[in-house]
Amino acid sequence: MHSESKGGRWFNLFWLLPVLLLYAVGLIFPLSITVQRAIEHGLQGWGKLFSNSLFTGAASNTLYDSSLIMVVSVVLAYSVAAAIWRSGPMTRTVLIAIVVITFWLTVLVKIVAFNSLLRDNGVINTLLIHFGFIDTPIRMFPGRVAMIVGMIQFALPFAIFPILGVMLKLDRQLEKAAESLGGSRISVFIHVTLPLTLPGIIASALLVFVICTGFYVIPATLGAPRDQLLANIVALYALELLDFKTASSIGVILIILVGFLTVLYQRAESKVK
Repeated sequence: MHSESKGGRWFNLFWLLPVLLLYAVGLIFPLSITVQRAIEHGLQGWGKLFSNSLFTGAASNTLYDSSLIMVVSVVLAYSVAAAIWRSGPMTRTVLIAIVVITFWLTVLVKIVAFNSLLRDNGVINTLLIHFGFIDTPIRMFPGRVAMIVGMIQFALPFAIFPILGVMLKLDRQLEKAAESLGGSRISVFIHVTLPLTLPGIIASALLVFVICTGFYVIPATLGAPRDQLLANIVALYALELLDFKTASSIGVILIILVGFLTVLYQRAESKVK
């Protein structure tokens, strides 16, 4: 009996073999090479990296832009999630469908759309000039404005669902009970709804920040050269300058940062469940 169960475990492991090989070839092997090259960079190379204005500028851009996008996305996501939570069954279904549809649109389609909206002769500038709000086009594309807007639009659906998942578990009667005891809507929100949805807010914020640290396509296409993030600098060193040790060192920094934030996100998500 014991041998049969042991044989069954080996048989199940056999079915996992293709997945294990895929992870080994697609993740573990390239990751080990990246770490090896980062170590080969040496202390002198790491010292030059941290004094490199290209790296420090991209690092500050990544931290600042990720923090900004995290805050804006969570605020907007909380509003959308609350609207979905308070809606009736039919309206809730429609709103969720609208959010889900954004997942189906590829990044390139969104970039083309923002190009049409934000360029000098785009829809927004044309309307502003037509109604007399401005005389000359506002420079938005390419630049930080277009990049930030594009990144927020991409990250927003990811921010909505952790918050919505918490809200859907709440009992609406809690708010009504608090209001019946004399609480205003604002006080009920601050003292009842907000604390109960805080785990979802934390999970949403961490998820958005993790996503933002790895942005590459949107900054490369919507942003200006001075707006590039760490992922873009990795591509610059690896594909154009062919400095693989520096690219690997920056990649390891990103891996450590994302790994740490992912652990925090998993802990926050476990509290949501």
